[in-house]
Amino acid sequence: MPIRILSLPDKDLQYAINSMNIFDLIAFSLCSKQTKNLVKSSSRKIEQISAKFDGNEIKLRMNVVSVQGCFHKRLKCVLREDSLIEQYPGLGILRKQGFTQRDWIAHFLSLSTSSIYELKIENIPSVAYFNTFKQLIPICRSLRINCSIEVTRCVVSKLSSIPQRVEIHNDRFDNQNHLTEFLNLNSKTLYLESWRTPFKVELNDLLLANSIYLTISTAIITDRELNRFLKIWMKSNHRFYRPKYIKLFLKKEIIHEELFGGVKNQIFGHERRLTRGDGKELFISIRWKTVVFEFQ
Repeated sequence: MPIRILSLPDKDLQYAINSMNIFDLIAFSLCSKQTKNLVKSSSRKIEQISAKFDGNEIKLRMNVVSVQGCFHKRLKCVLREDSLIEQYPGLGILRKQGFTQRDWIAHFLSLSTSSIYELKIENIPSVAYFNTFKQLIPICRSLRINCSIEVTRCVVSKLSSIPQRVEIHNDRFDNQNHLTEFLNLNSKTLYLESWRTPFKVELNDLLLANSIYLTISTAIITDRELNRFLKIWMKSNHRFYRPKYIKLFLKKEIIHEELFGGVKNQIFGHERRLTRGDGKELFISIRWKTVVFEFQ
């Protein structure tokens, strides 16, 4: 027989909430402000909400864990006007009259312990699509985008804050200025990927890089340019350089003699160490067509 769940003693009510699967838990939180607050104060927490937008629909993925950090269940769903459709493991549907996609996202964030963890944007045909979407998710911790240069530029510039991690997957970098403008991003981690049309990286690009951790795949740069970069770094005593880690996936193997020509270094296995006058060190690791610079 149905029971009036809110009339249960507090201990029994919390037990019932902790026993709900994620879909029932969300349905319960939608009933009223009281049930929403009960879910928020329970030991069940929504974490790592990620969103994907492809121009046609918004998909969310989230985990629900206990206070102790035990994994319970992952929910994948599609947001529609007035409804939420579960993708896995079943095809459950939650309906909330008058609820927009923005309301759904705001509701989940109110139950979560943080902002959107990861935002994926793919195949948006024009900037107009994103102008509407940015009002739904203005802030995220990690951004992964695979769109045209125009849309990519728009997305990065119109988010209310630059995400800590930015991944740009694009085979349309047909202009040197495109690479330069994204290297200037003030993000903690920047990952640029273009396999079909490798990035033409120059000395100034490395000098102007503004991310702490930078990865470029795939890059075209001469050993002479890299050698000039090392020499400039060696002479830049007490000068601030933000990157601490740069990884380049190259189109060709590096010739060690050209890279380290005229640069004093020490060999440690697969690594080379450069030490400049102010005591700062640079460790360089080379494996086939990959080179890593670690600044310490």
